[in-house]
Amino acid sequence: MDSALMLAKVFGPSLAIIGLWMLLYTDNLQKILTAMKNSPAALYNSSVLNLVVGLFLITSYNGWRMDVFFFVTLLGWAFFIRALLGFFMPQVLVKFYYDRNKWTKVMGIVPLVWGLILIWAGFYK
Repeated sequence: MDSALMLAKVFGPSLAIIGLWMLLYTDNLQKILTAMKNSPAALYNSSVLNLVVGLFLITSYNGWRMDVFFFVTLLGWAFFIRALLGFFMPQVLVKFYYDRNKWTKVMGIVPLVWGLILIWAGFYK
C-alpha cells in the first residue's frame, strides 16, 4: 500500500499540472498535437513510454478495491490501452486527439481531475 501511495503522490501532482497546463495553454497544446500528428516517430515513442508505464502499473498494482490501488490500476490500464491504440490503430488516436479542437478542454479536464483524485488519495486518505 505504501508504494501505491507513493505512486499516487507522484502521478497526482504530475497529472494535475499537465491538465492545468493543457487548459491554460491550449494554443501551445494544439501546436504540439499538430507536430505529433505529422511525426510518426513521436507517436511511436509516446506509445512505447505509455506501454512501459502502463505495464509497470498494471503488474505492480492490479487491485480493483475502491482505494488508492483502484486509481493507480485504472491509470495503468489507461496508459496501456493508449499504447495499444498508438501501435495498432494510430489513426484512431490521430482522429481523436489531433483532428478535433472540441476535445481540447476535455483533454485538459481529464488529467486535472484524475490528478486531483490521486492527490487526495495519496496525501489525504
